Amino acid sequence: MHHAGLTENDRKIVEHLFVNKRINILVTTSTLAWGVNFPARLVVIKGTEYFDAKVKRYVDIPVSDILQMMGRAGRPQFDDKGIACIFVAEEKKNFYKKFLYEPFPVESSLPEQLVEHLNAEIAAGTLNSIKDCLDYMTWTYFFRRLTKNPSFYNLDSQNAAGMLNDYLMDLIKGCLTKLEKAKCIEFNEDDGTIISTSYGYMCSFYY
Repeated sequence: MHHAGLTENDRKIVEHLFVNKRINILVTTSTLAWGVNFPARLVVIKGTEYFDAKVKRYVDIPVSDILQMMGRAGRPQFDDKGIACIFVAEEKKNFYKKFLYEPFPVESSLPEQLVEHLNAEIAAGTLNSIKDCLDYMTWTYFFRRLTKNPSFYNLDSQNAAGMLNDYLMDLIKGCLTKLEKAKCIEFNEDDGTIISTSYGYMCSFYY
C-alpha cells in the first residue's frame, strides 16, 4: 500500500519495489496521482468522491485529478498501451463519459484574480454595490463554466443550482473584505455601497 500516512522511507521502499516489478499490484490513495512515472498497465479508480472533513460530507474529486490518475496507466517508457477503469455512481456515468471522450474544456482562473478585477471595475465606477458585483459575475466566462462544471470550482454538483447565488456572494464578499483591509475601497455593509479610495485608484492604474 502507498498513502500519506507512511514514512518517507517506507514510501520509497514501496515505490522501488513497484518500479522494479517486485510487486504487481499497488493499492494507493491519490498520493501517486501527481508523482513520478510508474510501470502500471492497468489503473483502477474505485470511486470519484472523497470525504471532506471540513464540510463533513463526500465531495467530488476534481476531474483534473481523475485524468491525472488515469494518466498513470501505460507510460511510454514502460508500456505500449494502458487501461484505466473508473467505478462511478450510475447518475454520474454520463458526466464522466463526456470528459473522457470529448475535448477537455478550458476552465476559468478568474477566482484567483478576482480581487484585482473587482478593484479595477470599482475604481472605474462600473461597480458601485454588491448587487453590481453579482451582476458583473454573471457576465463572465467563469460563471458559464461554474454552471457547467461546478465540482471543478468546489461547488457541490448535486445542489449547484440552489447554492449558486450563495457561492458567488461568498466569493465577492471575500474579495471585498481583502480590498477593504488593504484600504483600496470603503464598503458600507448597511446598504452594500462601495467607493474606491486613492489606494484603489493607484492599484487599478498599475494593474
